[in-house]
Amino acid sequence: MKQNNFSEEVKNAFISFSELILKFSAERETSLKRKDFEALLKVLVDNIPFIHSGSVLLQDVDGSFYYIAAYNHDYKLLEKIRFKKEEMFMRRFKHVYIIKRKSIDFIKELSQKVGNIDDTLKESVKSIENIKAFVSIPIRVQRKIVGFFNLDTWEDEYTFEKNNFLPFAEMISDLLSLSVERFELIKSVKELNEKMNKVVMFDPITHLPNYKMLGNYFDRYVSLAKRDSSNLYLINIKFEDLDEIDRKYGFDYGNNILQKFVRIIEKNIRRSDVLVSLNRESLAVLAISKPFPYNIFDRLNDSITKFINSQNLDLTCTIGISEYGVDGKDIDSLINSAEEKSKPVKESKSVKV
Repeated sequence: MKQNNFSEEVKNAFISFSELILKFSAERETSLKRKDFEALLKVLVDNIPFIHSGSVLLQDVDGSFYYIAAYNHDYKLLEKIRFKKEEMFMRRFKHVYIIKRKSIDFIKELSQKVGNIDDTLKESVKSIENIKAFVSIPIRVQRKIVGFFNLDTWEDEYTFEKNNFLPFAEMISDLLSLSVERFELIKSVKELNEKMNKVVMFDPITHLPNYKMLGNYFDRYVSLAKRDSSNLYLINIKFEDLDEIDRKYGFDYGNNILQKFVRIIEKNIRRSDVLVSLNRESLAVLAISKPFPYNIFDRLNDSITKFINSQNLDLTCTIGISEYGVDGKDIDSLINSAEEKSKPVKESKSVKV
């Protein structure tokens, strides 16, 4: 009769556990935290008479395991304890496993890891000394064990077998593993999206921020210019015949020339200026300046002209400048205005626009 009551209580506790973990999984996208694991432990400990305490171990980035949560144990006693990877990945831990107090000197092992404790924690040790056995429930992500959900009994070391608890423990393992794996998958997808966004935001040939990234810089630079009582300028640099060089010498040669142009331009603008790639033939510079930036214009003109001549390139490069508030207040207007005012570098220096 006693076992039937326990079985019913275990079933009800498992249902409550399932509902809670489903709630955690449905309501958010961040991984389970200490308070979540404590709430899950509480549901089982408070509702199953033969379970008296519990704890959760998670794997850290270095492979070791640490306690992230505890219930009916003093967490301060456990939070500094670490288990090396080789201590945890024993054959028995591949599945739900009952560890009896007599099978290993568990109390002695924990005591060694806890070390010297102050008087405020001496009472806390009793919850560990009360453990007669505990069931170690693995948490798996892609077949790798990333943690253990431990449930303790203070009754006797055969309690879990008497109450046929292992099948329920296996289901708890499956639920926890599914939940943690879901959060890991969400994390992986976010990291992948961040990497993809970085790729989307940068030109693969010049490795410069692209047109999309320019939009992110633009509002910031408008605010900076206003704060400094300065003006914001956009310098457009365009290579008219780059496609002919590609056709004649190949894309690798054309890419190499473009990369050299980028390095030359970077040397002749200020650190505060932003150089971006609009497309394969066009670059743009965002520059904040109180006077009209003739110095930048002249340096770019001279250095680009010298490089074209030194390489005997049959290529025309044009430069034009537009001013925020005068030629427009959005990126496209400033780019179009700068292109309209552009003149070949071989023919112009210090062109006033």
